[in-house]
Amino acid sequence: MPNSSEVLFRASSRGYAILGGGRLARHLRHYLSLLGLRCSTWARQPDPELNSYPIADTAERLHATVQDASHVLLLVADDAIASLAKRYPELRSKTLIHCSGALGIPGIAGAHPLMTFGPKLYELETYQKIPFMLDQGLSMAELLPGLPNPHSHIAVEQKAQYHALCVMAGNFPQILWQAISQRFNELGLADGMLEPYLRRVLDNFLANPTTALTGPLSRGDQGTISRNLQSLQSDPLQALYQSFVELHAVEQQAQQQIGQPAEPRQQARP
Repeated sequence: MPNSSEVLFRASSRGYAILGGGRLARHLRHYLSLLGLRCSTWARQPDPELNSYPIADTAERLHATVQDASHVLLLVADDAIASLAKRYPELRSKTLIHCSGALGIPGIAGAHPLMTFGPKLYELETYQKIPFMLDQGLSMAELLPGLPNPHSHIAVEQKAQYHALCVMAGNFPQILWQAISQRFNELGLADGMLEPYLRRVLDNFLANPTTALTGPLSRGDQGTISRNLQSLQSDPLQALYQSFVELHAVEQQAQQQIGQPAEPRQQARP
C-alpha cells in the first residue's frame, strides 16, 4: 500500500528530473515511465532523445527540465556529480540524488541501484526487483517516492568497500569468461560450449552458496590443481588460478576459526 509521501507525490504536479545521458539515465527514465511517474530529462548534448525540451542553450534547457521537479537524479560520471550540483543554483531547492555506489557527497543523497544496465531496456518486473542501497539514515519513501523497490542502508564510510565488492562480483567473472572463451576458441571448441555449464554454476550458487562449489579446490585434489597450474604456464591465467587457490584456502581457514564447518568435499566434476 502506498505511504502518505508517495500518495502526495503522485497527486502533486511535481515529479522527477533526470540529468545525464548514459545507460543508467535511459533505464531509470524508462522505469519511471512504466510506473506512471512524471519525469523530464536533460543531457549536455542536445540530442532530442535525451532531452525533454528542445532548447539549444544548455543552462536554459536544464532550467526548463528541473523547474517542475521536486526530485532531481544526477546521473553523470562520479567526478562530475558535485560540480554539476554546484554549477546550477536552481538545483539547491530540490531533493538531489546521485546513484554512485562508491561516493558519499555532502548535500546530495546516495541511492545506488545494485544492478547492471545493458543496452536493452528491461521489463517492469526486472526494474521493481532492483535493490537500492541508500546512504545511512535516508528514507526510500522520501528519497524515491513511487518506487516499490527493496532497499537497504550503508554508512558512507563503507561505500568504497561495498562498491569494490560489487565490481568484483559483477565485472570480474565476465573478464574471466571472456578470456576463457577466447582460449576455448584457440583449442578449436565451438562457441556456446560453456553456456550450459556457466548457467548451472550460477543457478547452483544462487540456490545454495555454501555447497555449490565443485572441482579440485572443493575436493582438496592437489594433484589436479598442480597439473592445471602446469598447463597454464606462460599464460596470465596461471597467476589468477594460483590466487584463487590461495583465496579459497584463506576463506576455508576463516570459516573454521569462527566455528563454521568447512565446505564438504565434493566428488562432482570438474
